[in-house]
Amino acid sequence: MERILLVTVRAPVASFRRPLDHNYQRTLPMPPPTTLLGIAGAALGLSDRELWAPDSLVRELKVSVWMEEWQEEEPNRAPGRARDMWTVLKIKSGKIAERSPYFRELLFFVRYTLIYGGPEDLLRRLEEAFRDPAYPLSLGREDELLLMESIRWGEATPGEPRFRGTILPVDLRETPGARPILKPGTLLEPPVVERLPLRFRVDAKGIRHPDRITPLTFLPTGLELEVPGVPALRWEGRNFTWLNSSPSRTSPSSPI
Repeated sequence: MERILLVTVRAPVASFRRPLDHNYQRTLPMPPPTTLLGIAGAALGLSDRELWAPDSLVRELKVSVWMEEWQEEEPNRAPGRARDMWTVLKIKSGKIAERSPYFRELLFFVRYTLIYGGPEDLLRRLEEAFRDPAYPLSLGREDELLLMESIRWGEATPGEPRFRGTILPVDLRETPGARPILKPGTLLEPPVVERLPLRFRVDAKGIRHPDRITPLTFLPTGLELEVPGVPALRWEGRNFTWLNSSPSRTSPSSPI
């Protein structure tokens, strides 16, 4: 068994921009690993440079996430989506020189369970930080604040490689043997695959650079998939896997 800290949060609006989108900024359906570590760092009061430093204490954290239903009586209902148009004003010599419109996708009424693993003393420190965070906590942009719903401890046990509404550290398109578990009424919403960093490097000028880029698959809540070879952990009947650990390792595993 492995001790885990589970933090369930919700927000009326959230967005997680895909890294290569510019004029039309699509959103990922769930917070990626760097956002999960960023939320922990904000709760602990770490600056951007402290958060991504080689000796940062969050380097020992393992992360995962579940997408939850906003209301329990509406199972498998995905968050609402909308496009918001913004206009960037480029100013030269004190005057507006150019207007550049872009669209950003937004998620409405999201609810997630953030899952953290690692040394128990670090998890206890993180629990205290979530109960009294040093900085405001948000999902995506700084003004998309989250509401803390619950903080719980759990004992994860080895599970079956069957997942839904979570993220897997693999490219599902290149994973042999992966198959959907079909049931009456199943909605075949396609998963999202994206190559994303597992952490950042911050240079001397304070600029972030992506590090440990890896393919990640975001699974919808309404479709359960069997993905052989992905080490699964289980808690209260639902499976997950650590995102910042090698998928070839067997649990318990260490962050990379």
